Amino acid sequence: MIRKSDCIETNYNRHIRKAREAAKGYQDYERALKICEYFNAAGHPHPDSTFNLVRFNDAVRQSDRQFAINLMKEMAYTVATGDALEVELNLDQILNNNKKGK
Repeated sequence: MIRKSDCIETNYNRHIRKAREAAKGYQDYERALKICEYFNAAGHPHPDSTFNLVRFNDAVRQSDRQFAINLMKEMAYTVATGDALEVELNLDQILNNNKKGK
């Protein structure tokens, strides 16, 4: 049986890897912009809002480098959680359809 935590962690790590690849060669704020672009393409439900929220959450003490790291983590978790919920919903629909067929 698929555990939700395994699915979230696996997808989180996959999105972190892909976001790093998408932002490779960029640094600091430009890196954050590339990370946002990746997650927009990956299906993040509100990348611009998350970008602004993470940016202004601790803007005084947060360097551009740390901002890019925090942004990637926040967006990866959001997308991974959404992916896991979608898998769970699909499994529930399959199980319900099987019950109706019996």
